[in-house]
Amino acid sequence: MADNGSILVTGAAGQLGAVGRTVTGLLLDRGLPVRAMVRREDDRAAGLRAAGAEVVVGDLLEPADVYRVVSGCRRVYFGMSVSAGYLEATVTMAAAPGKSGWTPWSTCPR
Repeated sequence: MADNGSILVTGAAGQLGAVGRTVTGLLLDRGLPVRAMVRREDDRAAGLRAAGAEVVVGDLLEPADVYRVVSGCRRVYFGMSVSAGYLEATVTMAAAPGKSGWTPWSTCPR
């Protein structure tokens, strides 16, 4: 895994609460490479792309999507609204390091 990989931010479109969108903006403001995971292509995804993020579409409940979007990232900011699939998505994300090589328990740059 390269140290210069992107930082993946899930929920980057920020429909509920906008935490992912805020984190994406803060990281981009610091000049860090961001891979923004969204559920669908829409105006919010286009805005993230215009701001400088690499936008990827995926579903946190689909392991193949999670492994695909995590691949090549050096860090992950995992955020998801509490829902029926929250636990499943959390377990899938926790299993992703073995499939993609990112280090899950390290800190983001300050």
